[in-house]
Amino acid sequence: SIGAATIAIRTLSRVAINAVKQFKDFEFQMAKVRAISGATDKEFKVLERAALKLGGSTMFTSSKVAELQLNLSKLGFTAREIIVAEEAILNLATATTEDLARSATVVASTIRGFSLDASEAGRVANVMGKAFTSSALDLEKFQTSMSKVSPVAQLLGFSVEETTAILARLTDAGIERSIAGTSLRNIMIELGDP
Repeated sequence: SIGAATIAIRTLSRVAINAVKQFKDFEFQMAKVRAISGATDKEFKVLERAALKLGGSTMFTSSKVAELQLNLSKLGFTAREIIVAEEAILNLATATTEDLARSATVVASTIRGFSLDASEAGRVANVMGKAFTSSALDLEKFQTSMSKVSPVAQLLGFSVEETTAILARLTDAGIERSIAGTSLRNIMIELGDP
């Protein structure tokens, strides 16, 4: 019985230590969100409640949701834009089993690259999710390629759907990610040259 009690105490200690660590991680991430986002006290409370709620109702912890918010803040998203975009990004990361914070950065960069509104996060996440589950394209390949092509594609009137579909086909054909993005950008520049 002493051995069982010792195991129980060790287990409880580990649980308590993990809980304290997660709380400290969450508080640290939220402090960074507050500093970078420039959110008012009221906006920050909304962000904090959203992170806690999503952390309790999804497979991601509140700290991971706070990292998502931090990455969106770094890309200039306002508190309102973060709230609008975060659920779509959570769904993308869940469906594709990609890292949540990195998914946030890629979705946000794509939104900015195509001059879209933050309310289009669901659209962008759906396009990415569909491409990642039906082609050889994944988050890393998408990020590398799209960063090279999105501003040119947007200027020439290509949609995020069309550009993603082309990148998926190039990836399926075995063309390496940076070559695919650079080549597609160059082709689009040629097409746009009067």
